[in-house]
Amino acid sequence: MKNFLNILLISFSFANNLVVNFNYDQSYSSSFENDIRSNSIYEIVELNDTLWLRTGAGISFMKLDNQSMKFETIINSNLPEGGSPAFVINDSSLFVSGSKSIYDGRYRPKGTGLSWSFDNGINWNFINQPLDENPSSGVYTYETWGNQDSVAFKAITTEIYNISYDLDIHGNYLYATSFAGGLRRFNYNVENPEWELVPLPMDDQFALNCNEIDLSIFEYDPVNPPEGNDNHKAFSVHIIENIIWVGTGDGINKGIIDVNNNCIDWIHYNEDDGLSDRWVVGIKDQMINNQKRLWAITWDPSLNSAIPHTLNYTDDEGESWNTINFFKDIGAIVYDLNFDNENIFASTSLGLYKTYNGNLNLWDKYDIIDSNGQIIFSDAIYSSFKNEALIIAGSIDGIFASFDDGLTWQLYRSWNQSNPYYNDDNILSAYPNPFYVDEINQFNNDGHIRITYLNGNVNDNAKIDIFDFSMNHIIHLNDATLVNNQGQFIWNGRNKFNNQVTNGVYFCRLNLFGKIHWTKIMVINS
Repeated sequence: MKNFLNILLISFSFANNLVVNFNYDQSYSSSFENDIRSNSIYEIVELNDTLWLRTGAGISFMKLDNQSMKFETIINSNLPEGGSPAFVINDSSLFVSGSKSIYDGRYRPKGTGLSWSFDNGINWNFINQPLDENPSSGVYTYETWGNQDSVAFKAITTEIYNISYDLDIHGNYLYATSFAGGLRRFNYNVENPEWELVPLPMDDQFALNCNEIDLSIFEYDPVNPPEGNDNHKAFSVHIIENIIWVGTGDGINKGIIDVNNNCIDWIHYNEDDGLSDRWVVGIKDQMINNQKRLWAITWDPSLNSAIPHTLNYTDDEGESWNTINFFKDIGAIVYDLNFDNENIFASTSLGLYKTYNGNLNLWDKYDIIDSNGQIIFSDAIYSSFKNEALIIAGSIDGIFASFDDGLTWQLYRSWNQSNPYYNDDNILSAYPNPFYVDEINQFNNDGHIRITYLNGNVNDNAKIDIFDFSMNHIIHLNDATLVNNQGQFIWNGRNKFNNQVTNGVYFCRLNLFGKIHWTKIMVINS
């Protein structure tokens, strides 16, 4: 399960489907790099005693060895460019989507395609983000669904906001959701797979059955009403056997997949059916006493931003919905849910919470403090994993591990251990980079970036000077802190006059043991 806010953090007109600008690349063998490339951990999934991590810079995995964490990152030219908005793992198969930011007067996210591997990440195949050909007239393409042709889909001709937010697998098909592109799928077992768009009910439709679409009125159009349909803005997808659930900008859709022809009959649920909010940005199922409970993370889109919200669940496959108000009442945004039998772990903007003996009205918050005293700027936790006394929690600034059921915690960041392959030319780095001043590591109304260097000690007398693109001096820093033998400076994006710097590239100069080292920082204000 992924969600919309995570995508915006990772990546920083409409037009849809079917194959033009299609590109498929055969597999290439991977290499593996020690450590993780990003400290932003958005999702954690277990497969075969390995924890797979969806990060702000691709896919990594970790193994535990005597209560120590060992990380590796997959390096492959056939992986999507940028961060990873979504992945799904099943047996030895992995699927991952990509996104990045582009600048055209302002920064906007774009999809960068999707890759998949059938051998635990050794070899990867790649397919471009789905785009449509510009129609010769009008804005619609007309395609076949089931036994009907000439089904109208609004053509999606840009990758901007066309990002695969969520993925799931059924049979030979990979399903992907996109805010701008709707619900799509492709058959990954054919030699040259092609994207196809899957129709969903329009906002005013309770159901949409295969081979019974009224072609005189149906239009698939993921733009704002009244021109388009919020239910065609797809956020989340979750498949259980032959039932597919799709969360959109107008509730949630339950589809029955025909295993003979892969056509789908839909039922559309929204606030009129008991959901507390319209946007369904995450879907997960929980097994309780051999029965499945379906959870929906629902957001109120009225302010066009993430605000504290409720959770919804159903025990009867959508016929009725129950609401949990706890997180809305405490002012928390829920990013992810994970389960340990009857207990629920909620990763939220205020931290990691757990139900007490399955009581949905009683939640305890974990007190996550690094045992080594590393500074933590945000309480937000984006995903978690629980196995016996082990708890793993992913944040935007590192990954936490507790080996004693949450009593004590260790924080790991990718710069925490010296790399023997580093040399004098690359001991200095900064993260997160780009530095989104108004969004990242917020504390006392400022964002913060870490400028880190290797081989530090208490006597190194390290100093940092930051310059703008014209080499005008911005600020001098001399207050490094040390974790093990790694040093770090923290900068709040302000100059020596305490004014926030403007957007642009800044040069960072480290003076360490009489030697000079450089790195660059991209600063972005919203």
